[in-house]
Amino acid sequence: MSLFPLSVLGTSQLHHQPRSMNAPLSSDARGKRILIDSDDRISKLPDDVLVKILATMSTEDAVKTGVLSTRWKNVWKHVPYLHFDMLNAPLNKRRPLAPLSNHVAKSITKVINNHNGHLMGCSIDHFAHHCQDGELETWVRLLTLQKHTKALSLFNLIHLLHLHGNGKRSNVLQLSPNTFSHPSLSTLFLHGYDLETPHAFNECNNLKILKLERIFAEVDVFNTVIASCPSLKVLVLNAMWYNNKACLKIHNNNLKVLHLASCNVDCIDVSAALLDIFSVYYYMFGRKYNFVINAPRIWFNSWTKDSRRVPFMNYNITSHAQEKENLGHEFVVSGDANYFLRLKSLKVVIDVMNSREVQMLRDILVTWHGIMEELDILFKDNNVSKEEGESSNGGTQKKKWEETKLFPNADFRVEVLWMANFSGSNKKQFALASRFITQGTVMKKMMIKTSSIVAKKKLENEAAVAKLKELPKGNVNLSIECF
Repeated sequence: MSLFPLSVLGTSQLHHQPRSMNAPLSSDARGKRILIDSDDRISKLPDDVLVKILATMSTEDAVKTGVLSTRWKNVWKHVPYLHFDMLNAPLNKRRPLAPLSNHVAKSITKVINNHNGHLMGCSIDHFAHHCQDGELETWVRLLTLQKHTKALSLFNLIHLLHLHGNGKRSNVLQLSPNTFSHPSLSTLFLHGYDLETPHAFNECNNLKILKLERIFAEVDVFNTVIASCPSLKVLVLNAMWYNNKACLKIHNNNLKVLHLASCNVDCIDVSAALLDIFSVYYYMFGRKYNFVINAPRIWFNSWTKDSRRVPFMNYNITSHAQEKENLGHEFVVSGDANYFLRLKSLKVVIDVMNSREVQMLRDILVTWHGIMEELDILFKDNNVSKEEGESSNGGTQKKKWEETKLFPNADFRVEVLWMANFSGSNKKQFALASRFITQGTVMKKMMIKTSSIVAKKKLENEAAVAKLKELPKGNVNLSIECF
């Protein structure tokens, strides 16, 4: 990608400037004379500005700027991120893939060596079965020991192309013990490898985020890897088991986010006292197995259709919002997570009197991919009396339900909304339900619980439901019901 046509830099301002006596003239195709500004203004920018510009370009194009002039020779060497993709490398299609991949691999090593300073992140998409012995480890050691890279992504392209390796061990992640234990490395993504041993993860107290996708291994190997990373706050696991007659154990007292994309094992044992976000994409439908989860912050309810086993997310926004850092929330709504591509339902715990929590709910709903099947809301601090506009943390609530402002946006849609402990006397909760009705956010059903509550509250809720039914509906087929 070319960011600026350097040869015509500054020409957009020529019609507003007096002509210099020494400025060159040129002609366009119609013979009209055009003034050319030969002043290279971009090269006069400070290095930090130029680095920010190059950071928006591909690594390949950023490196190419080094041949423009001596001024540009070393600028690219300070970009904070590097990305290498063998799939998009300018390879000659007529030649065999292996030698071309080896050529690109050597170029990757050269670029990493020539880069100056530390890296915020680096991603390498490569063909594992074409890597020379020790090549991948060389990259990782350079990136961790020399570049102190904070975030590292290694993607084996062979699975993406549905190709087969050149032998039984062609996709094995062959790395030395403690490879990923450098203190600067906090985020690690791995995709498409066979993991025969957990040794590369020895003493990984440094890792905060670990994403393992399409990783083939014995269950015990995964158990050891997870146990070797006690500081994890985010774990995404999409695993392929060599032997599923075992128990997957995830015991971590720091874990905030857990996503399981494949759970076809006999037993899953989760113990995570601080877990706020828990999601499952897939597990075996007709198979009996034990699923034990000890996570007191996660809300599991019996009144919704959990037996359907649709891909779901449980999110205790209230507890997560109390943390000093929202690493888990930021990861979930980031583009790197790909969290919502296949999830269908969402259960949230939220205090709608707290503006921070409301904004976090907005983030989740806006990021959701496609139409949500079910949204279950458990309102927190339902019995706490607050003045209008007052937040649950003692501050002033920034209004989120202005008549001119859509919540969460104009695009989000959910088929069925459940509200288990809705309070008809809570103006914020009523405002949220009203917005979902009038905007057309809820497409089929809005279910509000009025049973199994005290008589006074039941009357309040029934009166509120009657008012909601009188509102103009964004979806004419919307049914508002009590349960």
